[in-house]
Amino acid sequence: MLRWGQTVFSQLEQLSLHGSCSLCERTTPDIFCQDCSRHLKKYQYPHWDMDTSLDPPLLAWGRYEGLLKQALAQLKYNQKTKIAQSLGQWLGLAWLNTHPSTRGTILVPIPLHVDRWKQRGYNQSLLIAQSFSHVTGLPLAKQGLVRVRATSAQFNLSRPERFCNLEQAFKLAPDFAKQSRKQSILLVDDIYTTGATATSALQTFQEAGLDVIAIAVVARADDF
Repeated sequence: MLRWGQTVFSQLEQLSLHGSCSLCERTTPDIFCQDCSRHLKKYQYPHWDMDTSLDPPLLAWGRYEGLLKQALAQLKYNQKTKIAQSLGQWLGLAWLNTHPSTRGTILVPIPLHVDRWKQRGYNQSLLIAQSFSHVTGLPLAKQGLVRVRATSAQFNLSRPERFCNLEQAFKLAPDFAKQSRKQSILLVDDIYTTGATATSALQTFQEAGLDVIAIAVVARADDF
C-alpha cells in the first residue's frame, strides 16, 4: 500500500515539476505543447523573404491571424512572457535563414513609454529581441531608442490616425548615436500593421544619421 502511495505521490510530484502550455495550459515541459506549437507554425510564412517593397525591408515570421494573434495577445496583455522566448527564437532563425552573416548589426527593440512599461511590467518587443539576440548572436541595445511621448492605443485608430498618433514619439538614448554610428540598426517589434510605429522610429534614426537596414517582426497584419 505504501509503495502504491509512493508511486502516486511520485507521479503527482513529477507533474508539478512540469510547466503548462502558455496557450492551452496542458501539462508540458515546453513553452507550448506539441499541438499548439504545430498549430502556431501553420501561420508562419512558407518562405521568409524580405519584403523589399518597403524601405527599409521587412522580415515577418508569420501572419497576424488565428492562434499566432492569440499568442501575441497573451504575451502583451496577460503576463505570458515565456511566449516571447519561443517567438523570438523562431524570428531569429528566420533572420539567419535570410541573412547568414550580418556583422556590424545591432538590435534595437521598439520601446514602450515608461508609463506603459510600469503598468505592464515589461516590454514584449524587448523580450522578443532578447531571444532573437540569443539565437543570432547579434548584440542588443536594450534602450537604444526611447519613447518620449505617451500615445493612445493604436488598435482603435484608423490608418491616418495611427501615423499622426506616433509623430515624434521617439528619441535616441544619450550617446547611442555616437556609439552606433559605424553599425547598422535592425529594428525588432512584435507586430507590423500600418507601419506607423516603424516609420516614426525610422525617422528618429535617420535624423541622427544612422542606418536602419531592416525591420524584423513576429507577425504582419495584411488587412491594413
